[in-house]
Amino acid sequence: MFKKTLALSLTSLFCLPALAQSGIELYGSVDASFQYGKEMGNQTAGIDGGGIGDSFLGLRGEEALGAGLKAVFVLEQGFDIDVGKSCCINETDSNANSGSDLFTQQAYVGLKGAFGQIALGRQHAPGHLSELYDALPDMAVSPQKRLAELANLTIVSEDLARWNNAIGYTGEFETLGVSAIYSAGNLETNQAHGVSRTDDDKYGLGLYYENGPIKVGAIYHAVKYKAQYDGVWNKTPAGENETQKEWLLGATYDFGFATLAGSWQQGRDVLGASGFDVHLWQVGLIIPVVGEDTLNLAYGQAKLDGGNAIMGDGGRVKPKSLGVAYLHPLSKRTTVYAAYTWVDHDDLRWDQASALGQDDNGHAGDSKVGDTNLFYLGLNHQF
Repeated sequence: MFKKTLALSLTSLFCLPALAQSGIELYGSVDASFQYGKEMGNQTAGIDGGGIGDSFLGLRGEEALGAGLKAVFVLEQGFDIDVGKSCCINETDSNANSGSDLFTQQAYVGLKGAFGQIALGRQHAPGHLSELYDALPDMAVSPQKRLAELANLTIVSEDLARWNNAIGYTGEFETLGVSAIYSAGNLETNQAHGVSRTDDDKYGLGLYYENGPIKVGAIYHAVKYKAQYDGVWNKTPAGENETQKEWLLGATYDFGFATLAGSWQQGRDVLGASGFDVHLWQVGLIIPVVGEDTLNLAYGQAKLDGGNAIMGDGGRVKPKSLGVAYLHPLSKRTTVYAAYTWVDHDDLRWDQASALGQDDNGHAGDSKVGDTNLFYLGLNHQF
């Protein structure tokens, strides 16, 4: 046993320099928190991840090819810290492919130079950078993240903004950044509201400006949908073959004593359902407190409007959300935090929530979705 352990240790020692010499970097984040309260009216308590960031393990590297050109790659695997299992890929994307999900966040290879970077594989769409204009960036308590995910908007710093089968471009030119992507799509079995929807093509474009204390950005996404039979209905429901079109305008300004952040976004024909439109705005502050500590807070509201295939009766609901987080860095890489999120789902019914992809957990379809009130106490470490 001692010899086996010694051999493994020596192998590890030799592998680490090899990684360094080949330009390969191991990096990632581990986030865990104790959460207590109610999620959509359902009582919950326990350990979970993603409080102020995803838990994932990544490998990235580059090789100089000459004349300023480099080959690059990124491989990122998300995981659930509470159970140690891989996670965080859209289930419908997962069902579209055989085999196990190995790199659920990003997996791409590309070329980089003075022109920017062109990459092939699973990668971030421009909407992932919506977090630049969020006072609670990529945090579970972010109103923008909560409400956008509820409404199935893809301009969000989450899995819906990671696209498969994609060719992507990113470039940075002094104060201006550009991001563009095209995805062939492979969502083939999204069962929702009795209909099998498929996504066909996706494309997106983002423009980002940063100069001193100000950041401004504009993002556009389009996702083509096709409705098809699932063997239950004898005809395709009308108006579920539309293209989901989204845009976002966002900005931040650092006043020194606080940073103001906010965004406005809109989605039309969401999930390919004709007439189902979503409007979402949010505004927040990042306030320095003591040392490196910050108090981050934001408020947002959405309007989910029309679309008989989703809302059933073409109704309208206006969910709203508040998020607060106190961050105390113990070092440059380790942060302890306390956070709280509240979501009022307005008059959203469980049959409507189910059509949006939420698990109804046995609730009657005509009953109202309860509020979310969740407290977090956690630790985040980045490496």
